[in-house]
Amino acid sequence: MVSISAEYALLALLTSPNVEHPLAWNVRQRQSMSQLLVRDLMTQPAVAVGPTSPLRDVTKLMESKNIRHVAVVDASGGLLGLISHRDVLRSQEGSLSGALSSEQANMNRWIEARWVMTKEVRTVYPDTPALDAALTLRSHGHGCVPVVEQRRLVGMLTDSDFVEYAIQQLSDPGV
Repeated sequence: MVSISAEYALLALLTSPNVEHPLAWNVRQRQSMSQLLVRDLMTQPAVAVGPTSPLRDVTKLMESKNIRHVAVVDASGGLLGLISHRDVLRSQEGSLSGALSSEQANMNRWIEARWVMTKEVRTVYPDTPALDAALTLRSHGHGCVPVVEQRRLVGMLTDSDFVEYAIQQLSDPGV
């Protein structure tokens, strides 16, 4: 039997950045939600764009990656803001007012990410308890929360990450 401290040491090794190991999920599965940290569930690396990226490119990126949130970062990886699918929809008011889709697509070439992004973004740290992050998502109605270390983006925690964790827990009868 593995001692708890050894399990945590193994978990730290297996979940460190740039190390992907098939045993990591099994070790994490044994943890209760109250013991899970954001680093155990977050998606990394997070999908990000620069502040002057055209909205057209941002929407193509969202579609190709099948995601609803894209971080906006500066040249050093510092988080500047977040563009959600809702932000994109809000920026498309021209198409609702009668502009042709080709005209809207042309306008999206000139609209920059920094003009559409939400600037006041709640963030969490990799060592934040996952339960705290889940409560933050629920209480504020957010679908994601960027994960930062020293103001630099290191991952993204989404509601889908929590759903994936629930599916894994519910499908393993040994847990």
